[in-house]
Amino acid sequence: MDSTEDLKQQTGLDQQMQPQGQPQLQSQLRGQSQPQIQSQGQEQIKNEAQVPTQVPDTDRNESDSVFRVFGEEKRVEFDKNLADQQINMNPTEKRIFEPLTGSSVVVDTTDKTRMPENGFPAGYGPNADFKRIEKPKKPKLRERIKRSFGQMTKKQRRLLIIVPSVSLVLIIILSFIAIITGVFATDYSKTYSVAKTIRGELQKIRSNANCDKVTEYIDNTFTSMEIYQGYVEECKKVSQGVNSQLIDEMADTAGVLKDIEVNRRFEAFKVALNEAKTGNSEVGKVLDLYLIWHSWVLTEASGDKMHNGFEWSEAEIKDAAKVLIDSGNQKLVDYGKRWIELKTAAANAAYKFYHTSEETEVVDYMVVKSDMDAKKTAFSDFQKEKRPDVLKEFPLQLTDLANISTKFEDMYSFIRETYQKNYNKKVGGCKELINTVICD
Repeated sequence: MDSTEDLKQQTGLDQQMQPQGQPQLQSQLRGQSQPQIQSQGQEQIKNEAQVPTQVPDTDRNESDSVFRVFGEEKRVEFDKNLADQQINMNPTEKRIFEPLTGSSVVVDTTDKTRMPENGFPAGYGPNADFKRIEKPKKPKLRERIKRSFGQMTKKQRRLLIIVPSVSLVLIIILSFIAIITGVFATDYSKTYSVAKTIRGELQKIRSNANCDKVTEYIDNTFTSMEIYQGYVEECKKVSQGVNSQLIDEMADTAGVLKDIEVNRRFEAFKVALNEAKTGNSEVGKVLDLYLIWHSWVLTEASGDKMHNGFEWSEAEIKDAAKVLIDSGNQKLVDYGKRWIELKTAAANAAYKFYHTSEETEVVDYMVVKSDMDAKKTAFSDFQKEKRPDVLKEFPLQLTDLANISTKFEDMYSFIRETYQKNYNKKVGGCKELINTVICD
């Protein structure tokens, strides 16, 4: 059945494609019944299987229905010579071949002024030809001057000579007036004034006795904490040296900025000050440690007075030694811990001796008293042997002011003498005696 249907489809296709001039072939196809067509198809398949590969043209023409429709087949080969002889129907066409890929692009050469597809006009942007522009040669200076003079008018030439000449004359006149009047002379008045202020600060530092009082009254139980703290703060100021604001103020004065000799002596004085501050960097820590120890001395003395020596409670003992435990200094911390231990033992033994009764318990007073005395002695020995000598173990090492004073006096003397020679009467600051100026 499949072969019959295929044959029907092929017959219908042949009828559609058959020319009008072949009615005989159409009648022959119509006259055949379906069984005949089916049997013919089967016989044809058998015959094709039995026929050799090379079949004569006459036999193939008789058995192949497709050939009867389309006629005899023809083999056509491409003839390049013939193709080259054909007339080009589009002579304006220009084809450009890309050498690497073999692709081609058709270029229309009929209208060269037409806008290219890239959006740029012909001869501009990417469509422009590369043109080498040579840098113009710059003329020599002499030629430019000569050209400029040649282009100037007589009036311009006169002005060119007159203006510089007048300017030079004015400069000379103003310089002469400035020399006579001293308008542009260096004013040393501010430099001298600030130097006098610094000198006063140094005198205060040298005469300041607060650092001596700090060391003198550190273990004094009659010196209150407020007074001792005042000594410490004043001693810190001494260790910091001269106020830095005064140093900055003097650095901005005309004498230091314009006079090389004054500037050289000022820099030497600054170096001495910086060395002193570097050496006194640890003074603040030592003074804070002195404050802690003096606070402890006052607390211990007040507690012994209040509790009659050893009648302390354990809580009171720990609270008193807290200032040492929290000091951050390991030596004071260790001393505070041992002090708590021995003080507590002596206080407990004294309490047992003074507050026990024969009515409540059997007590050997000799044994209790001996225990109390032994623990008090242990505490006293500890105080004598282990109590820190803060001044020796943590000395207050202040930088010697001798180097600072030497450098300052060298600078101050030079500034004073210079100001006497260049005295500013409007500012003053010195004594005037007839034709003499005496500063300081």
